[in-house]
Amino acid sequence: MMYKFILLIFFITLFDTKASFSKNDSVNMSVETAFATQNLLHNYNNLRSHNKSNVNIKLGYAKKNLSSQLSLNLYDNNKLSFDNSYVNYQKGIFNLNIGKIDRIWSFSDKSSLILSSNAKPLEAVSLKFENNFNANWLPTNSKFSIEVLNASTKGSYQGNDSVLSGARILISPLKNLDFEIFQTSQWDRKNNKINPSTIGTIILGNTNEGPYANINKMAGFGVSYSIPTNENNYRIYGQAVGEDEAGNLPSCFAWMSGIELSLPNIKLPTITTFELIDTRVPYSTNGNCGPNTMYGNSNYKYTNYGTVLGAPIDSESTSLEIFGKTKLSENLNFHFSKKIVTINDKNYTAHRLSKKRSSGSIISLGISWVQKNFNVAGNISYQNLTLDQKKIAPGIIFSIISSMEF
Repeated sequence: MMYKFILLIFFITLFDTKASFSKNDSVNMSVETAFATQNLLHNYNNLRSHNKSNVNIKLGYAKKNLSSQLSLNLYDNNKLSFDNSYVNYQKGIFNLNIGKIDRIWSFSDKSSLILSSNAKPLEAVSLKFENNFNANWLPTNSKFSIEVLNASTKGSYQGNDSVLSGARILISPLKNLDFEIFQTSQWDRKNNKINPSTIGTIILGNTNEGPYANINKMAGFGVSYSIPTNENNYRIYGQAVGEDEAGNLPSCFAWMSGIELSLPNIKLPTITTFELIDTRVPYSTNGNCGPNTMYGNSNYKYTNYGTVLGAPIDSESTSLEIFGKTKLSENLNFHFSKKIVTINDKNYTAHRLSKKRSSGSIISLGISWVQKNFNVAGNISYQNLTLDQKKIAPGIIFSIISSMEF
């Protein structure tokens, strides 16, 4: 509620001070509608898996180093949200953001094991710092950035809210090579008083035992490497996330890997990606790891409003997908995807998606057309999958999205 109040007051103040408006200021507005005939297992056409329709109105304002957006969303059954509203201040190498925006912490264009656009965006304050090394002994393309996040996850601790603190470090030592290191910590103010000891534990301390054993940490790393071949480009990427820790290092891993092929100079430029996600965790010798470990902490649910923050397939599941797009003309694009999934591989009755093991496929084909400030896209999907916990059933799904900027 605090973020909503801040955003509303901020916009009222901006639009009420007309005398200070100058040619360096910019105001924009957009209206977007999205509709689907049935729920689908992933974020598509700006609809999350638990939504069938959305009307979105955005008001944006920018002035020098300050930018902001008020986003009003009317979802199914007239539910109102302020998702993707924010205030952003950038000065030099620093960027401060307050609001509710989607974050994808990975090198994939659509997926992440740690933070993705699967769940509703978190109410958060984030600070990002990025700068070139500017060192003579390093290539000129070397870069470094770090993003620090403090957010609220709704209903994740005994039905109440918890705090999620995290950080992601990106290092690019070469033009085509990128590394990421990240960590998130879930905790609540009732059990963890704010003091230097708590902050130190959240960042680097041991949360397996002792007074801070209730804190839930997830951490991992990723890599992306591009291989230019004549006028084409291959990119390989991967990510590993540990649900638990051993010796202050991540353990109980889930994995994601992908291969992206970009063909920009053929008659119909195409980008195609093969992506594998596996959130199954095998048993470990000490018994701390095992099936349903991923996203399954005993104290905190790694969710926001009941939907997992990481991979849409949730815990103990696999996904193999080929997806991409082809540019048919300057204004017209063709989108395609085929995904084969197995959900709840070990028949865990408390799984968030399905009470029993379910396997199937999702095939999607779509067209998007852009003309100046107008965009329209249509999609047809066939889903051969049943997930009783999320009301996802087999069938053909039609979806359409349109947006207009003013």
